[in-house]
Amino acid sequence: MTLTVETIARANTPPRKGLAPMLGWLRQNLFSSWWNTVLTVVTLALLVLFAWSALTWVVLEAVPFSGSRAECLNATGACWAFLSEKANLVLTGTYPAAERWRAHLASGLIIVTILVFALVPMRLAIRAAMVVGTAVLSYLLLRGGIAGLPFVESHRWNGLPLILFLSAFTMAAAFPLGVVLALARWSQHRALNLAAVAYIETVRAIPMVAVLFAGIFVLPLLLTRGATIEPVAAILIVLTLFYAAYFAEDIRSGLQALPKGQIEAGASLGLTAAQRIRLIVLPQALRTAIPGMTNTIIGSFKDTSLVAIVGMHDLLSTARMAYADPLWQAYALEANIAIGLFYFLCCWMISERARRLGHGAGKLG
Repeated sequence: MTLTVETIARANTPPRKGLAPMLGWLRQNLFSSWWNTVLTVVTLALLVLFAWSALTWVVLEAVPFSGSRAECLNATGACWAFLSEKANLVLTGTYPAAERWRAHLASGLIIVTILVFALVPMRLAIRAAMVVGTAVLSYLLLRGGIAGLPFVESHRWNGLPLILFLSAFTMAAAFPLGVVLALARWSQHRALNLAAVAYIETVRAIPMVAVLFAGIFVLPLLLTRGATIEPVAAILIVLTLFYAAYFAEDIRSGLQALPKGQIEAGASLGLTAAQRIRLIVLPQALRTAIPGMTNTIIGSFKDTSLVAIVGMHDLLSTARMAYADPLWQAYALEANIAIGLFYFLCCWMISERARRLGHGAGKLG
């Protein structure tokens, strides 16, 4: 009896705070034997050495953004002046120099729209109108040909505007199509189910590279005689069709996790099938599917760099243009670090926003 009371009391005792638990964990996991102690010390020494070397190269002995090439030649650290010197080329590539303000304005417009869409609560209809309006306005800004703006071919939409345009509006178009496909595959209607399964499984069996080549070389052949389609529009269409299949499977996982009793309860209340889907099924299924959809969004954002295969220039391609200059060839690492940091920050923000939505910190609209 006494032993039982002591066990219960120990289980109900709150965990101790302070350094003692931490020191105990360190002793048990990192310094439990002489061999573990040696490994821990060597690992810490290597980490400190690496961190100090990185700090020295990145900051202490680096040439700042305001520096010059002459300073970079004599420096032993990074040459961040390369990024300021080649910023326009890295961000916009071969977009006409006199019209680069349009590329910057379109990029800023897309970024602001993404932030507002993600952070500001609003009705679904307003979200859709905002996305469509931004897509049209940014397209007209980049393309020109109206309001006195010179026409710019879409194969010259390089760098940041291209990445933002394709990733943002591909996801905006693929998501609702994925919802429709998921509902079709989840439905009891045999024909709809088979058609959705056939489409999803066929698309998921096709490599991304083949999809891009189909957009550039096959899709134009399917148009009527005399009709043309711009490369950016063709890639946007095929990527939308491609990622809709992945969204459909993500959403289907949420649909399958939904208890059938809730749908039956909605039917008993007199709700129509459309009302049950809109008010009961989708809100819960989408929240459950957030982790899977986050993976799809992040993957699609990174996969936009594959457009370089079909002759379009993403950020990595424009960075190669920048350090192809014989005067700046030694600074490829600085360019790749900056672009890698950009992708990391974007993916981290997507993941963090999805985590907050999954924990109920936001609303799906």
